[in-house]
Amino acid sequence: MSDASVGPRVELEHTHLASAGKTQLTLEDLAGLQPGVARLMLEVGNRFWRCYHAAKAHNRKLARFQMSEGTKLLRQCVIVRPKYDQDMATFIEQDLGRLRAVIEAEDWDRLDEVFAEMTSSVNRLHDVWDHGFLVWKVPEAPPADLVLEPPTED
Repeated sequence: MSDASVGPRVELEHTHLASAGKTQLTLEDLAGLQPGVARLMLEVGNRFWRCYHAAKAHNRKLARFQMSEGTKLLRQCVIVRPKYDQDMATFIEQDLGRLRAVIEAEDWDRLDEVFAEMTSSVNRLHDVWDHGFLVWKVPEAPPADLVLEPPTED
């Protein structure tokens, strides 16, 4: 990384290097390669889009998996931007807790209501953090690259 990077440069007594094949990277270099919240949120949106449509297809296993992966990404966002910690913890506990309950109980009749509440919370939090111009919605079309229906038992 260049000296033009933002923030104070910390001089260490020793340097750890990682080989990337044709180059060696410092821990500072590796940290700079980590995705920011904006990039992670694209993946989060993708996971919850898939979660919704899997649940609409009554595929509890796939919906649970997509929700779990989306939740892991949200936890990574807090590592990158600790200022979101409290809001993210509340969102995961409350909003995703309600969604998790719907999926686990296979209470598909409540899915749209709970997902709408969750989406409203997402957009409220965008507004709280001065990103009100980011208004998320679940894409109407299901993902074309994934079989959403649960596998049939043989």
